[in-house]
Formats: sequence, structure tokens, C-alpha cells
Amino acid sequence: MSSRNYRNTERGEGRLKFLLTLAVLALIIYAAMQFIPAYAYNLQMEDAARQIITQAALQNMREGEVRIRLVEKAIQYQLPDDTKIELARNGKRVSARITYTKLIRLPYYTYYWPFEIRVQETGF
Repeated sequence: MSSRNYRNTERGEGRLKFLLTLAVLALIIYAAMQFIPAYAYNLQMEDAARQIITQAALQNMREGEVRIRLVEKAIQYQLPDDTKIELARNGKRVSARITYTKLIRLPYYTYYWPFEIRVQETGF
């Protein structure tokens, strides 16, 4: 009879560790699913900005037209409304600086992730 009671007390002992591990894994996956799209959109915006600035330097485009194209891409890649786009032209050289802060909402915490994209093109 004592061996039967011993067997019953062991049943389910490993469940707590498994459930805690599962909860931590779920939190990590949830956090990754919040951060990965923000990072991917940043990379896509950087590539698009590089293409636009290269085209602007080669075709000698006006600043207003370049800004409009960059704003369209920012909207396409779901950048925040307060995204700052700074353009500078010095002869054939065109440079852009795009800064914004992406809000990553986690349970009981909001992370403000700052991004800065710098692109320069000489036009040669």
C-alpha cells in the first residue's frame, strides 16, 4: 500500500516545469512576433530610400519630389506618422536622414524602438 501512495505523489510532478517552460517560450515567441515586423519594415525602408536617393542624384530630381517619394514609401512600410525626413543636396550629392520611433506593445510594457536611416549618393 505504501508503494501505491508513493506512485500517486509523483504523478504530475514534472507538469509545473513543463508549463513554466511553455509559458516562457510563448512569451518569447510573442515578443519576437512584435519586433520582427518592425525590423523588417526598417530594412525595406532603407533599401527603398537608397534606391530613391540614387535615382534623385542621377536624375537631378528636386527635393520636393524626393520627399514625396520617401513619404509614400514610409506610408507603404507602416512607419509612424511622426517620421522625420531630412534631405540635403550639395551639388550632385544627395543625402537623406530618416528618423522615427516605433512603439512595440508588450504585455504591461511599451518599448520605444528608435530607428535612424542615413543614405548618401554622389550621383557619379
